[in-house]
Formats: sequence, structure tokens, C-alpha cells
Amino acid sequence: MNFRHKLTQRLVSMCVVALSLILIACVVDRPTAITPPPPPPPPGPTSGWHVAPTGSSSATGMVDQPWSLAFALSGAGGRIQPGDTVWLHGGTYSGAFVETVAGSAGKPILFRQYPGERAIIDVAYSTSTTSRGDAFIVKGAWTVWWGFEMTNSDPNRGTNTRANMIINDAPNTKYINLIVHDGGIGWYTYAQFANVEVNGSIFYDNGWQGPVQGGGHGLYLKNDAGPLLIKDNIMFNNFGYGIQVYSEPGDGALVNITLDGNVSFNSSSVSTQYNTSGNANLLMGGVQPVQGGRFTNNMTYFSPGYGVYNMVMGFDTYSNADVAMTNNYAVGGTYVLTVGSWNRLSASGNQLFGTDHIVMLRDSLLTGFTWSANSSHRDPLATAWRYKSTDYSFANWQLATGLGVTDLVSSLPPGAPQVFVRPNTYEPGRATIVVYNWSRQSSVDVDLSNVLSAGAQYQIRNVQDLFGSAVTSGTFGGGTVTIPMGGVNPPAPVGGAPHQPPHTGPDFDVFIVTQTS
Repeated sequence: MNFRHKLTQRLVSMCVVALSLILIACVVDRPTAITPPPPPPPPGPTSGWHVAPTGSSSATGMVDQPWSLAFALSGAGGRIQPGDTVWLHGGTYSGAFVETVAGSAGKPILFRQYPGERAIIDVAYSTSTTSRGDAFIVKGAWTVWWGFEMTNSDPNRGTNTRANMIINDAPNTKYINLIVHDGGIGWYTYAQFANVEVNGSIFYDNGWQGPVQGGGHGLYLKNDAGPLLIKDNIMFNNFGYGIQVYSEPGDGALVNITLDGNVSFNSSSVSTQYNTSGNANLLMGGVQPVQGGRFTNNMTYFSPGYGVYNMVMGFDTYSNADVAMTNNYAVGGTYVLTVGSWNRLSASGNQLFGTDHIVMLRDSLLTGFTWSANSSHRDPLATAWRYKSTDYSFANWQLATGLGVTDLVSSLPPGAPQVFVRPNTYEPGRATIVVYNWSRQSSVDVDLSNVLSAGAQYQIRNVQDLFGSAVTSGTFGGGTVTIPMGGVNPPAPVGGAPHQPPHTGPDFDVFIVTQTS
């Protein structure tokens, strides 16, 4: 695993550029997006197989005689078969693990946290002090990993010695609603394995402080053929990138990778280079070219004074094939959107907010670019749009590049909160709520009618205090729920960090709503 982080001037009198919003379709020859089918619903919690921290290989695997986790991950002597569910009961499972049992097409094996309990896999002290190593390796195809927590309680965070957490070493796998924190790299996949999905999971405080900048990303992605679907995950305060789609020659390709509906904020905020680091919230592109990339509905945020690169499409000046970039919402950083070299790039419906540079185009050849109906919140007279190392006002950037004819630019910030609600793919009554609180209200009303049914009991937690008290709870009466926006103190990295992450409330916060009835 390689972990490289890497015209004419005219007078403008208008403060708002507003032209017709005609969407220009960009037809490109890219692989068809394939969404892997959802796993079948699990059996009731009293059926299936059971594991517990005190379980053993000599037990029956029933609820009153659970197995050890290691025994179940090996297939329990052949007793675990395709289509089975293995329940992880509450408590702490210590050590490093390798899973080898496999399901089959249409009959995946589910490893899932038992309802109402908290199962924690703690990989502390499971690797050497001189190399990171891999803590939890999934080698079984057609498996689903659902709802449990992974951490590393070792107080010696060290430099480049934090064990990597989940390693995908198999095709046809899903990782659903996991919580992964305080490891090395949170989740990594080898490139040769197709039909892989990470959905609804949370990654924070992963990585280490390196000699140059923070290392260790929330997710590190590559794929030779795809599909690789990364959807509705949350990344924050990781030492490295939030999500890094990156590869080098010999390490695999970047083909048919989709990032959809993810939220990443304050990447590298815990490192000494919190305001100078090149670690972006989201990166799609490496030395190897991106092909058939899809980057849609993602949300990012940097607190004021934090972050350099927010969203990066294309690493440095390396060439890429094609990507569709639509309806993303990015706030903050020195460069809100950085675009590298692409044969074909379509960008539409994206909203960019910043106080420094809004867009930086590194590619001098823009013939394959389609750029339409994006919006920016920045003074259009400011030299905040860069092309070929020259900074322009927005109108002059349009003339220099030929792009942005249907874009909108306004110097006025939004006058009301922007709220996104992303219902969970696999758990009814669960959703991610993202609030950009532009008017800095003490509370925000959020419509949850597409998530909860009237009469349902619910709890809403701040994602930066998942195991603390709910910010609000009750019985859903239909319509909106009021969420307080005072914020919480973010979780301190285990083993410490050179810099404490910022408090994001009331300006921005992310919440998880779950139905409890």
C-alpha cells in the first residue's frame, strides 16, 4: 500500500452575474453506473448465530452459548453458511482479525451488531511499534458488515505506526453504518475487487502526525473495474484526507468509482498543519487516471482559518479520463474547488462558498469541459478565480476560459440555513442531517417527514458526540423537528493530537436521526 498524499481586462460594474440557467448535457462514453442490490433483511435478533467477547469455539453459537469472534470469522468449522446472520453482542473484542468465510450471490453472510447493544472491536496493541499493519482484514466475498464500532485505544499514536482499520480484500462486500475512529487509515480496498460499497458509515480521528503533514485518511479508494460505491458516509477530523481516491502505477486503477452524498469536514484539523496542509476533504484523482468517475451530492466544510484544498478533482497535473461532478456543496478552505487535467469533465449544479479562491483550474486545455449552472458566493470583482496560475475576477475568468456562461455569482451569503436530509439506504427511520447555519440561528427546523412516520419515537445525536446525550428526542408528530445548533466539543483523538479540532456550532453541524420505537 502506497500512501502518497499528495482577456483582456475590462471594467465590470455589476456585482451579480446572472444569466439563463440552461443546463447543457454532456454525453460521455463512461461505464454505466451499477448500484449493487441491497442485502436481504436479516432474521430476527433471536435467530442466526451469536458471538460475544467471552464466547468460545467450543460453544454452540446460540444466544446463550455464543462463539468467539475469531471463530465465527473463520466460518465456525463450516457451520456458518451463505445467507446466515452473525450477531455481535455488546462488549469489547480485542485484537486484530482476519475474516475468511464467504457467502454467495444473493446469499451474503451478515455480521451485524445485536440490536440495542454496543459492539466494539478494539485493535489496540495488535500491531508492532515500527509498522502500521492491518487490524481487520475481510477476505470473504459476499459479506456484509453492519453497525458495529472499530477503534484503537492504544494511547501511543506515534508517527506512521497507527494500525489501519478495515481492509477490504474481497469482492462483493458491503460496509453499512459502521463507526470507525482513532485508527490509521479508516477503510482501504485493494483495487482488484469489484462490487464493493461503503454506506452510512462514520470515520473520525483516524491517522497520525507525520513529519511534513498529517497522514492517514478516512477512506482510501481505488478500483480496477468497479463498481465501487461510497455513499452517505461522514468523515471529520482525520489527520489526512477525508476521502482519497488515489493510486500510483502498479497499485491499481481508478475506474468506475462513485462518491455520492458524503459529508467531509475539517480534514487535517488535528495536525500541526491545520491551516497549511494539502490534505483535502475530498480528493478524486491520483497518478493513475480516473475513468468513469461520479462525484455527486457531496457536502464539505472547513471552519474559518482551517484547510487549504477543500474539494480536489484531479491530483496535481496528472491526466484523467472523465468525471461527472454534479450538485455538490462546498464551503471554506483557501481553494474551494481545485480542478486538474481532464479529457472530459462535466460540472453542473455545484455550489461553492469561500472567502479566498473559489475555483482553481490547473488544466490549460479545456476543450473537454462542460461547465454549467454552478453558483458561487463571493464578490464577483474579487480575483478569486484562477486559470493557468493567473487570478481573475469572475467575468474575466469567464472570458479567459470560456466556461461558466450559465453560472451565478453573488457577493451576498445565503440568508437562511441550508439543510440536507439524506435518508439511510438500509435502515428505515435513520438519516443524516447536514446543517449549514448561514443565519447563525440558535436552532433550526428540519423536515423529517420522509424519514419518520407520525407516532414514531426518535433520537437525534450530533455526529461529534455519538455516544453522548441526544440533542433532542421525542415522538414524531409529522413535519419538522427543531434541532439546537449550539454545537458540541469534538471528540479528542485517542493518544492526543498536536492541535485540537475546532468547535463547528452554530455555523455547521451534522446529525444522525434514528427511530427508537
